[in-house]
Amino acid sequence: MLTLTNARIFDGTGMAPHRRSVTIDGDRIAAVGEGAPLSGEVIDVAGMTVAPGLICCHLHADNFKSGRTDPLGAEWPPGMLMAIGVRTCRVLLETGFTGFVGAACSNDIDAQLKMAIAEGIVPGPRIRPCGHHIGTTADANDGMIGKWWQELAHPGTDLFADGPDAIRRLVRLEIRNGVEIVKVFFSSGHGVTGPTARNMARDEIEALVQAAHERGAKVRAHVCHKELILEAIELGIEVIDHGDEVDEACIEAMATAGTFWVPSLAFLEAAQRINYPDPGDAMARARASVRRMLPLAQKAGVRMLLGDDYGGGRMLRHDVGAYAGELAMYGAVDGLSGADVLGWATRNAGQLLVDRPDRVGVIEKGALADLIVVDGDPVADLTLLQRPDETLRAVIRDGRFVIDRLPRATRAGGARQAELAAGG
Repeated sequence: MLTLTNARIFDGTGMAPHRRSVTIDGDRIAAVGEGAPLSGEVIDVAGMTVAPGLICCHLHADNFKSGRTDPLGAEWPPGMLMAIGVRTCRVLLETGFTGFVGAACSNDIDAQLKMAIAEGIVPGPRIRPCGHHIGTTADANDGMIGKWWQELAHPGTDLFADGPDAIRRLVRLEIRNGVEIVKVFFSSGHGVTGPTARNMARDEIEALVQAAHERGAKVRAHVCHKELILEAIELGIEVIDHGDEVDEACIEAMATAGTFWVPSLAFLEAAQRINYPDPGDAMARARASVRRMLPLAQKAGVRMLLGDDYGGGRMLRHDVGAYAGELAMYGAVDGLSGADVLGWATRNAGQLLVDRPDRVGVIEKGALADLIVVDGDPVADLTLLQRPDETLRAVIRDGRFVIDRLPRATRAGGARQAELAAGG
């Protein structure tokens, strides 16, 4: 048993009003309160903030400096891509991210990383594995990823099929290989140009969603155009990735259905900084529109999430502190608070990362003990975790320290701690 005492607590919704203790027993939070127990190890964190571990909900673990001169996920051999995935897991932990939800990978890397972490082979975060992008012949990605006359030994991140039966079989194969959230490339947009907005027919999408749900998997969609966003929500897709044309009608539909939205604004902001080629300046319009919609979506109760296309060439890098940059970026949007944005990265994200009855992303009795200790108040200063070497004092995953920089002098057994509190 372990207790972190004298802590400010961000519980996934806001900062608790008084300093409290969090007691961990095994992989679960056993108690949250204002007094320390009399047994087990007790660590006085001296007013530091204990918060749920952060969760990235749009992650390509094997994407690293990709310039897309080769099909994504085929620019390196599979062993090299797995090494990149292991590095990504380390970078996540070193920034206080104790979980991620995959948004597509090659070679079943998400699922194999989850296996390796479970077996203790490498350290890493809690993972909801994704698989390939699923698309159709001659869609936006089929024209961009490769050439029809090229036959690749390793097909990369994208797989293509046509017709409901072929799509259904592809989904089942993905799930057999460990996928827990299926990724569909439903539309063009968000820096991806194609012959039409729609990539997949309605009956194909219906088959994909039904096949995933029958096997207990969720579905996420790269979807940017309003009419397709509404169709995705109607058909039961759980996660809207990007959503460049989200408007009030989309917000109402997402709030009613309980749909998650990953706005991925960091990609659009980075595109502006590096003058990313954008015919018609569609990304500039999307950037302005998404920023306007975020506070409306927050007020409506839409479950928004952090995460973006890290690893894409000059755009966004898998570097320590990079993922946490989204906190300050969204926190600077008028109408959003620090607690709102931290809630996206914890409470909201936990609802996608694990299925009930498990709980993560919150500090409450019975929840999984994925926690961080931060020197400072991350609600008041959303930039703190961009400097994890200075501010991140501990990372706890499944009740065990992954990173422990807490002062040794603050530790005592429960009996000695009680004696000191009594003046002994």
